[in-house]
Amino acid sequence: MKAIIEHINPPLNNSFTVKEYKQNYFDSPWHFHTELELTYIQKGTGTRFVGTSAELFKEGDLVLIGSNIPHCWRSDDQFYQNKNLEVHSVVIQFLPNLFLNNPLPEMNKIILLLKKSSSGILFRNSKIYKKQLDAVIKKEGFDQLMELYQLFHKLSIDKKQETLSTTIDSQLYQAKDSKIFQEILIYITTHLKTDISLNEIAEKVYMSTPAFCRYFKKRTKKTFTEYVNNLRIAHASKLLIETDLSITQICFECGYNNLSYFNRQFHKFKEMQPKEFRGLYA
Repeated sequence: MKAIIEHINPPLNNSFTVKEYKQNYFDSPWHFHTELELTYIQKGTGTRFVGTSAELFKEGDLVLIGSNIPHCWRSDDQFYQNKNLEVHSVVIQFLPNLFLNNPLPEMNKIILLLKKSSSGILFRNSKIYKKQLDAVIKKEGFDQLMELYQLFHKLSIDKKQETLSTTIDSQLYQAKDSKIFQEILIYITTHLKTDISLNEIAEKVYMSTPAFCRYFKKRTKKTFTEYVNNLRIAHASKLLIETDLSITQICFECGYNNLSYFNRQFHKFKEMQPKEFRGLYA
């Protein structure tokens, strides 16, 4: 399914957009836009789609979505069938330059948060931000902007963040503090469609294979094989959503040479088969 580009025009004399939506169900199509987006679900249940992530949502769901990441919310079936039901959301949208044009040292954590949002970020402590979100909605002008900055400062130091959709960009952002790890990632991503040699990559960064495995596990909390499979399944998910390639073609396109093994790995990471996953986006 191809995502639709959405053009957003903020109100006159505003650098960002704040909207409340109250309707019978969420009806936005699978879409993307240049603006980053913070969405809070006040009321409603259903499935949230962000990049290659598909998860259930409920009241209190709070997600930050990076620039040009496809997304949509689909309400549960009863919302389409029962006109007495209602969904309610708060959506804040802004261009990256609101924070990134003149970065200040005091905003370093916010800037890192915005870069991580290329994966989409779920905030588990979401309900503690409701009061601050209400303040952003109610205020105007400079006071509203200050409330937004305060909100993002608190989000940036929240320990209960969870990335939603693995992307190469997000992995590179998280690896920016390590030249060695960036070199490893570049090697992995350029060889993702072919066999990846553990010995070869260890030699490339001047480590023995056992030392490399220890370094990689300490750095990522995953084995090298688990990490590569995670990236491959993320790429497969993207192809399932955006192309008409067969599942067999996608299997080989992502560096697997055995369809059964590909299906097992896909189920391990997504808890469903590739055909089921594609059906969610049909």
